[in-house]
Amino acid sequence: MAKTAKWSKLPSAQEIAAFGGMHCKALYLKAVASNWRCPGCGRTAQQLIRWSEIRGPSWRERFGDEYGMGWTISITRHHCHTERKVRFPDTIICGDCNSADGAVKRKLGLPASWSFSPAEIAQFVAVSPHSGKTLINYDIALAIYEDASRKT
Repeated sequence: MAKTAKWSKLPSAQEIAAFGGMHCKALYLKAVASNWRCPGCGRTAQQLIRWSEIRGPSWRERFGDEYGMGWTISITRHHCHTERKVRFPDTIICGDCNSADGAVKRKLGLPASWSFSPAEIAQFVAVSPHSGKTLINYDIALAIYEDASRKT
């Protein structure tokens, strides 16, 4: 069998039903049970499942195929990094939206202590189901940052 490219497969209904969440198991199962959607991109927990390289030898051995590929997920807690005024409560978001927050800060040279809220991320991020390919509108992100900075 040939190696299948990253993000090139869509999970079947059976693969989604059998997926246990891997290293994000507790968050994933809670998200599925509560019909959670990422407040950034709007994807369901099941729509976060994607075909990707599995990192870490024990994870690859348990969940990967002969090439180290398998069904993965990233779901995490997102929090406000500011110390003086918390702009939003800790929130569960997908790993792609959490990464987009960091990517925007790096590309635009924003302070590391700044964090976009999930509602703000929703205005500048788009991610397709079962994909890690994230589209970011940096102009909108910059406008959000500038507007919020004027208010503080």
